[in-house]
Amino acid sequence: MTPEEVLSQITDGIWVNKGGLRVPTEVVQALSNKEDWFDSIQPVVYSQDNLPSLKAIINYFSKSELDDEVGYASAEILQSCYGVNKVFNSKVHGNPSAVGQQKLDTIGQRPANIETYKASVEVNNILINWKNINSSGYDNDDSVYDRIKSVEQVNKDWFSQQIEDLKTLMLNAYDSLLSQFDEQEDPVPQEVRNHFVAIREKTEQEFPSAIAKRCCKQFADFPQDNLKIVNIFQGLLDKVKEELADALQKIKELVLGKDESKAARAEARQEHKDKSGLLKFLKSKIVNPTINGIKKLFRKAGKLLSNKEENNYKEYSLKSQFGNISSAYGAIVPVDIPTTINAIEVLKKITESILTTFILKGVQLPGVFVEALKNTTISIILKRLDIPGGEAIRYITGGLLRTVKDLLPAVFNNTGMFAGAWGLLTACAPYILAAAILVIIAIKMAKRNQLGDFILILGLLASQTEPDICCARVIGDEKMEDIQTLKEGFITETNKNYDFIYALTFKNEQIARSMDISNETPVIIPEEAAITINAGLSSLEYMDF
Repeated sequence: MTPEEVLSQITDGIWVNKGGLRVPTEVVQALSNKEDWFDSIQPVVYSQDNLPSLKAIINYFSKSELDDEVGYASAEILQSCYGVNKVFNSKVHGNPSAVGQQKLDTIGQRPANIETYKASVEVNNILINWKNINSSGYDNDDSVYDRIKSVEQVNKDWFSQQIEDLKTLMLNAYDSLLSQFDEQEDPVPQEVRNHFVAIREKTEQEFPSAIAKRCCKQFADFPQDNLKIVNIFQGLLDKVKEELADALQKIKELVLGKDESKAARAEARQEHKDKSGLLKFLKSKIVNPTINGIKKLFRKAGKLLSNKEENNYKEYSLKSQFGNISSAYGAIVPVDIPTTINAIEVLKKITESILTTFILKGVQLPGVFVEALKNTTISIILKRLDIPGGEAIRYITGGLLRTVKDLLPAVFNNTGMFAGAWGLLTACAPYILAAAILVIIAIKMAKRNQLGDFILILGLLASQTEPDICCARVIGDEKMEDIQTLKEGFITETNKNYDFIYALTFKNEQIARSMDISNETPVIIPEEAAITINAGLSSLEYMDF
């Protein structure tokens, strides 16, 4: 679905099409504002000021291109979180993780897209400076525990409002019934009216405790008092019947002619029939439908209350399960003929690195939750890059979260479906989105902005007004290694300790990937900057190697 289609299904933060699941404010903002939202989040703001390798990746794309990526990821995260929650609740598979692994094994040996695979390896090994990111002062001071606790509490508040709304519906039903009594041509017996006036008052004053008692199988007829109203009507019918018997006895005792006696008995029986008919009509056509409707409302209220009362994060007993996250990053040794599983493993590595060294740095989480966040991020990335495996990973994640159900927030949708997996993952949505978008755009940049086969190296001291330059043509797939070799030879030849060293590369005489190679990890130069630098070189002489 497009971001606009997803937004059309969300009303006041509730995903109406999915049983009233609550969508985090951050996701709604991402769906609505796209690139503007992305530019405002803490990791991106920090990257622009402190992390050159991520800054270069972020700034490579235009606003409209980033709009597309943010919009896609923010729509897909909801689908992925819903998919994991659905697997979690599935009664079809006893071991969803095993099912997911089987699915992954089935597709794993298919050939990978070689271009995407190479770009992914390049992102991990060259384009992102993991050492710089890991040693940076970035610190995410969010309390994920409090975020999850808040998700659970908002869900309970929502149930409280739902219960209050059901109470209002019941009171309205009683008011409507009393109004119907007033509209009857024949007066409704006072006993019936008094009964429902009393029940209405009882419902208004004692509704919450009544639901609680009903939930524990006590006071099961409150507030309908079904037996009592049945007895009232039966008593009224018995009274009419007694009146008929008395009337017939009086007629019998009177000295009347045959025809006169017959007519009197017929009249008495008709009066009995009319009275009992009115009572039966009142009971079956007016009272019973109202009671049946209220019964349904009451049962629903009881179910809502049981969900409302279930809390995992009400106290702080689970907080001890939340611990520090260890950073993990490192180079990947590429394979010559990559399969789909090779591609997925590379993306897992990049995702784990971006989460643990940066996005989640300073955050405390149970290890299983970290794995679930990583998997959900990967499923978004896979779908965007047209790599199969997203569904398999959702099965694995759903099965994984089943092992820690007591750690999940006690969240339910309006049908009573457990939505704890949804609650956890959406509570962490800003982290998942930030990581997914950064990985996706990094790989897309690596695929689009490839190295050319003609290279210019520019060295500049702070005291120089013009750079020293050398050039070379390279062939083969080891261009980054060739650039490093060229850089080392250039420094040796000039015997200078340059403050700035740049590499401009060209493909078919057009500017291709260009980089700041002053430090160990190269940083991409925006294409506009590379073109400007190249334009100023026309009058300079190149050193030939």
